[in-house]
Amino acid sequence: MNKHDIYLYGMICYTSAYLLRGDFPKADGYSEIKEKYFFPGGETGAAATVLAALGLKVKVDGNYTGAKIDKQIRNFYDNIGVDSARLFCEPGYDGAEDMVIISGDTRTIFGQFASYFEDYYHRNIVRWSTPKEEDIKGVKAAGIDPFFGAEAVLAARLCRENDIPFVTIDERFDHEVVKLASIVAISSDWIRDFMPDYYSENGKEELIKLYMANTSALVIFTGGGGQIIYGRNGEIEKTNAFKVDVVSTLGAGDTFKAGCIYGLAKGWADKEIIKFASALAAITCTKFPMAYNPPTLDEVNRLLNS
Repeated sequence: MNKHDIYLYGMICYTSAYLLRGDFPKADGYSEIKEKYFFPGGETGAAATVLAALGLKVKVDGNYTGAKIDKQIRNFYDNIGVDSARLFCEPGYDGAEDMVIISGDTRTIFGQFASYFEDYYHRNIVRWSTPKEEDIKGVKAAGIDPFFGAEAVLAARLCRENDIPFVTIDERFDHEVVKLASIVAISSDWIRDFMPDYYSENGKEELIKLYMANTSALVIFTGGGGQIIYGRNGEIEKTNAFKVDVVSTLGAGDTFKAGCIYGLAKGWADKEIIKFASALAAITCTKFPMAYNPPTLDEVNRLLNS
């Protein structure tokens, strides 16, 4: 048996997060910084923090770190019990970072992800690892980000070959990782940016039909604090997100993903997974920063029972 409950393969960056005292300033204006923190972020980085806080043993793998951020990422994960041994620190490379500025239910992200993937697509520079079957075999569930080319597909295939259910996110309906997944979670932001023709209520219903025609997975379109559309095998259903007093939305989508992985590991039914993941993400929105104050099962249960 694998000594880890969860295997996560995907993006881990180092995040600088700033919470403003008031609203975003106008151009050339000024706004006061209320709080600032530094921690591992990215879709996989944040999900690892949440799952560890929920009591699961997590192993992370994915993109290379760099000399500027490697020690900080490993120290953070060591402190919360996440196994980061598979992360490779590339000599001469600083590592991927982002800066997030937050005001209430809005956030603006400044990152280096375009240049990161340009190195791959235009210069054939690969800055992510090859997943190992020994890390996947025997875990309860996995999370596979689809962004890392053939290696992401390999991770998905290894999960399928070893009967490991996994969650993936934000990718086209005809992608192989989507076809092999157990749960596919697509954010409204991703639809807006990459499939804008479907960015409407009717459009999303047509789009989710395309996903369900290409995968047997539970397909979920998250809506921030609004409506969630989900379905499997052609049946579409809708529910509303939990309403909370928002402090910061940073990490909410990654927390929803973590909630889906948690539900898979527990063997829950679709509706139970969606309800739990939605509550988990809502609790995250009441905190800043989530990385140092992740949602707990007690908090989720109180929200579910309220």
